[in-house]
Amino acid sequence: MSSIFTDDIWLGKRRYVTPSSDFAHHGFDPGRFEMGKACLVTFSSSLFHEVLERVQVVEDDFRWPYKTTPLKICTTPSGKRFGVHFPSYGGVRIANSLEQLAACGYQYVLGLGLGGTPREDVEIGDIVLLEGAVRGDGVSRYYAPVEFPAVADFDLTGMLAEKLRVNGESFHVGVSFGTDALYREVDTLVGRLRSLGVLTIDLESSAFLTVGRRLGLRCCWAGVVSDRLVGEDHQGNIHAEHVSDTLLRLFDYVLQVIDTL
Repeated sequence: MSSIFTDDIWLGKRRYVTPSSDFAHHGFDPGRFEMGKACLVTFSSSLFHEVLERVQVVEDDFRWPYKTTPLKICTTPSGKRFGVHFPSYGGVRIANSLEQLAACGYQYVLGLGLGGTPREDVEIGDIVLLEGAVRGDGVSRYYAPVEFPAVADFDLTGMLAEKLRVNGESFHVGVSFGTDALYREVDTLVGRLRSLGVLTIDLESSAFLTVGRRLGLRCCWAGVVSDRLVGEDHQGNIHAEHVSDTLLRLFDYVLQVIDTL
């Protein structure tokens, strides 16, 4: 079967639009600012604002040029600078944001989000730490062939796992399924994912881990189970206000890891 996604698509060097040229169009020069080495990406707008209430935002002349996908420069309790970013939803936006973050000089990107589970042994409110993802998204095919794995950074993931363990937190470790189609989660697909032992389903992880690795970023993904796709009915709330406390507790551990980078 022929496809637009042939081998030579990944060999081309010249791009018509780059993040740097886009920055220049908006009069933004990331080299003017001390932005830190790490960026926290929240896959929820409400979580983005809740996080900003818990950290010190650096008040200077920094102005991110994209209002719908805000980025703030913040400091850890020890004074280390890092970014907090909301890229909006879905794989395409995640990919665009990672391109921009890489162009800003970030080396580490830590994702904090939500996912539904197809598994009977996982409950709403459980903490999840991803090792990798099944690539069900579309945008990552522009970065690498389907055989290229969506894998989290081993060291970064291990650091966060250790923070959870020493603080007595229980959590699941496994793989997710990243999809672009929230309303196409049919029983046959979910059943196949369950049989493969997939831990969660979300809209970001496969693009996040694939694109991040291809751009040379060290990425990890942690989150909280917001809903369950088991039995005959959907269980839980995909907007997951009721798991926000766990998400914010998880953020505290992520912040501790950022402080060591």
